[in-house]
Amino acid sequence: MKTLCILLLSVFLSPFNAPQELNKAAGNWEGTLALPGGQSLKIVFHVMNKDGELSATMDSPDQNAFGLKMDEATFKDNTIKMTINQFQGTYEGTLKDGKFIGKWSQSGQSFDLNLTRIKKTGDS
Repeated sequence: MKTLCILLLSVFLSPFNAPQELNKAAGNWEGTLALPGGQSLKIVFHVMNKDGELSATMDSPDQNAFGLKMDEATFKDNTIKMTINQFQGTYEGTLKDGKFIGKWSQSGQSFDLNLTRIKKTGDS
């Protein structure tokens, strides 16, 4: 009976834990794309958790592009997926040791893009 009660509680409470789970992905994340020809591009994602829904924007400071709205942002099983249809771009990364280890895919090409959380001034 005790096991049944615990099981039922976990089923009913799991939706309430979802917004907390999304907080692991929320924040500002940056990384560098290594492109062919020795070029590199800094990429910054701003991931927000509002009322249990993720949204994100992307910056490419080296291209003077800021606030590009991602069409989709999801986080499940420690994996974030973000898509921007305008540029046929997708990022997918797995959260490991406080970093997203992943790939940026665009127009049939895929590039490593690992993201680290940007710390606010005064954070240690």
